[in-house]
Amino acid sequence: MIERGDILEAKNRHKDAGLHYIIFYSGKDTRHFLGGMLTTSSEYEENIPMHKDHFETKDLDQHNYKIQYNNSHLVPAKLIKLESWRPFKIVGKLTKQGVEFVENHIDDLAEMLWEEYLVLRVVND
Repeated sequence: MIERGDILEAKNRHKDAGLHYIIFYSGKDTRHFLGGMLTTSSEYEENIPMHKDHFETKDLDQHNYKIQYNNSHLVPAKLIKLESWRPFKIVGKLTKQGVEFVENHIDDLAEMLWEEYLVLRVVND
């Protein structure tokens, strides 16, 4: 079962789908869920730097997670993710501090699609 703070990799990694790794935030309905987006890009100043202590390094079987801290940034958006990008594979997990970090930055934001976020970012630049 997917939980808040799980880092997901979508099978559909197309640029307009699940290219970036997704932080599961909450369920929405049968076709969508809400998530944050991880990036290693500091090109955009609105991206929020994360810290090494935000990421678990090993799963319950003591295997290294694929996704760990790597100059990681949170995109400041609560994004609507599509179930059609399935299947999703858990490839990382945030620590309790990491989950709180994400909650503090996206909890009060409006839900939106990635395309809507891009339009808002261009308008605000």
